[in-house]
Amino acid sequence: MIESIVRATLLGVQSGMILALIAAGLTLIFGMLDVINFAHGALYMLGAYFGSVIAAELGSFWLALLIAPLLVGVVGIAIEVFSLRPLYGRNPLYHILLTFGFAIMIQGAVVQIWGGQARQIAQPALLTGTLSLGVVDYPVYRLFVLAISTALIGGVWLAIDRSNLGIIMRASAHDTEMVDALGIDVSKVFTGVFVFGAVLAGLAGVLLGASRSVNPGMGMGIIIEAFVIVVIGGLGSFRGAVFAALLIGLVTSYGALIAPTLTDLALFGLMAIVLMVKPNGLFGATEAA
Repeated sequence: MIESIVRATLLGVQSGMILALIAAGLTLIFGMLDVINFAHGALYMLGAYFGSVIAAELGSFWLALLIAPLLVGVVGIAIEVFSLRPLYGRNPLYHILLTFGFAIMIQGAVVQIWGGQARQIAQPALLTGTLSLGVVDYPVYRLFVLAISTALIGGVWLAIDRSNLGIIMRASAHDTEMVDALGIDVSKVFTGVFVFGAVLAGLAGVLLGASRSVNPGMGMGIIIEAFVIVVIGGLGSFRGAVFAALLIGLVTSYGALIAPTLTDLALFGLMAIVLMVKPNGLFGATEAA
């Protein structure tokens, strides 16, 4: 029993941190650009597919982990510059419809290029096997995913809170005209944020693609969890996204252990309770609501 609890806890924390990578990009894009990006899950899927192709062709998981997120970032640049940028300041419904359309287009392109069969990214030999953690033996690769996602989330958090770039990002979100008057090109800041969110999603796609199947439907599945996390944590709150991702990861993991058929019910039930008690989310501001 203790072994099952420890294993479920480790899996929940690891799942939570990888979900935080995806939800962090989503909430940064909303907090900065006021864009609800329904294409975020498709970018995550695209990262997994790029990673599977690179790993298969070049025979290196590490090159896939490096190159695939950058390729997703290039796709993010094209989406933001050529389609989203002209719509800033307009009705958010335009953003929703546009990004949802991109999600469908990307999924269709993936099926057309790579087919509908599931694929997988081969794990590097260095990260195969298990590691004894006392009461439980846990896969080395999952520990690697936990370590790298935690390090990335911690680095992004510090950058937002303490770096000059973080100050510029927060200022651009609150007063675009003032930042522009100071000689900073806000459009480039917005593009950078969108691309960074896309890169995080692509990175998560590669990391999970080596432990789960890579298939055309994976983007739609993950975007639902990501939006639940963003809503629970608070729209536009990076801290909220991280805490909510950990919470959702643990709820899902323990739910699979206790009552697998009720996991989805627990997930959306938790979201409903949070919204009834705190409509703005756990860490959301009134402005976000």
